[in-house]
Amino acid sequence: MWRITYADIFPEEYFDARDRSVESRAREFTVETFSGDRKTAYVAEHDGKIVGLMFGTLDSDYDYFKGDYADLVALYVYPEYQGMGVGTALKDIFVEWAKSKEADRFVIGVLKENHKARKVYESWGGKLSDHEQDFMIMRKGYPEVFYVFDTTR
Repeated sequence: MWRITYADIFPEEYFDARDRSVESRAREFTVETFSGDRKTAYVAEHDGKIVGLMFGTLDSDYDYFKGDYADLVALYVYPEYQGMGVGTALKDIFVEWAKSKEADRFVIGVLKENHKARKVYESWGGKLSDHEQDFMIMRKGYPEVFYVFDTTR
């Protein structure tokens, strides 16, 4: 999904390097890595095929938001399933989970150039934070912006 989502942003050699490390990264995908009392993960399926995924945590890794925000770390939907409510359903699952853990707000980090995702986050009621930082890929910084959400609404 990364190659599809970021094809117009990251250099091709980055995806080639990721592809070469698929096996080692796959070993890191364990139940313990993506679930537990303070983190959650879901996949969306259609006809036995994974069409989207979500991973979130109560503990944001972003220093600026640490301690105050839950974090919707990853939300991806294959292009042919976008616009069908899959992403919204995954986000809603995360919000309900975060609320059940007494999180009042959460953050989503997104590359500044990912206009499609930003438009979705804005349509969900996300408020653009003043905070911005670089997401580093191959020693190059890509500006990342953050949307904050209130779970109490």
